[in-house]
Amino acid sequence: MVRHYPKPIIFIHWLTLLFVIAAYVSSGNPLYTGVQGQIHVACGITIFLLFFIRLGFIIYYSNRLPKNEILNKTQEVLFKTVRFLLYLCLFVVPLFGWLALSSLTDSFQLFNQNVPLFSLAKDFDFLGNIHQLLGNLFISLVGLHACAALLHHFILKDNVLKSMLFHRDK
Repeated sequence: MVRHYPKPIIFIHWLTLLFVIAAYVSSGNPLYTGVQGQIHVACGITIFLLFFIRLGFIIYYSNRLPKNEILNKTQEVLFKTVRFLLYLCLFVVPLFGWLALSSLTDSFQLFNQNVPLFSLAKDFDFLGNIHQLLGNLFISLVGLHACAALLHHFILKDNVLKSMLFHRDK
C-alpha cells in the first residue's frame, strides 16, 4: 500500500499553502496598496496556475496516491466535501480576484507588465466583495483542513498527515 503522496504533489501542496498565506496577508485593493497589491495579484495568479499543475499531477499519479482509511460515512462525506471545496476555491477565488480587479480599472501593471483584464466586468463593484467573501471562506476551509490533519496525527494517530510530508526513500 502506498503510504506517501508523490513528491511533486507534496511540493505543490506546500508551495500552494505558502502562496495562499501570502495572498491572504497581502489582501486589499491592489490599486491603492502598492507593493502589497502587486504581491497579492502575483500570488493570486500563481495560485491559479498551481491549481492546474496540481490537477495534472493528480491525474498523472492517480494510481499512486495513498488511500487513507475512512473511519465512518460522516468522515468520508466531510473529507470529500472539504477536498472539493478547497479545489473549487483554488480555482474560483483567483478567478473572482481577476474579475474584481477588472471591475475597478482599465489597466493594471504587475511588475511592469500589463495584466489582461476582462472589460465586461467594468463597474461591477460587488465582485470585490465576492472575492473577499470567497477568500475568507477559503482560509476557513484551509484552517479546517489543517485541524483535521492535526486531529488525525495526534488523536487518531494514523498516517494522514505523514502522507503529505516529505520523506526519505528507503
